[in-house]
Amino acid sequence: MQNLKKEKWKKVIRFIRRKIKVNAKIKSALPEFRVVINKSNLYVTAQVLDLTGNVLACISDKWMAAPTKTERALLAGQSLADLMKKKGIEKATFDRNGYLYHGRVKAMADGLRKGGITL
Repeated sequence: MQNLKKEKWKKVIRFIRRKIKVNAKIKSALPEFRVVINKSNLYVTAQVLDLTGNVLACISDKWMAAPTKTERALLAGQSLADLMKKKGIEKATFDRNGYLYHGRVKAMADGLRKGGITL
């Protein structure tokens, strides 16, 4: 990370600070289940974790059929909601993992809400 230019370094530091702040707020509330989002340039993945950190369900938008990445994230959120309902999970906390709440992250949350999960 030492070879990064000053502007990129500042951007990385802001992301890390945001991630620490978001995780501290969520974990201090001790939610029974949390949905953790991970994002790459191409795909969005989500995992449902319990209090001990065990993965109960996971999904990726890699195999969703939609013309845009945002629509794929919406479909993935709805599919994850179906998986969660099968496991008996009706309520979870949304952990955006330091990412800003817009675009694909927001679409994933909207898909979960459309699927009937309370966030």
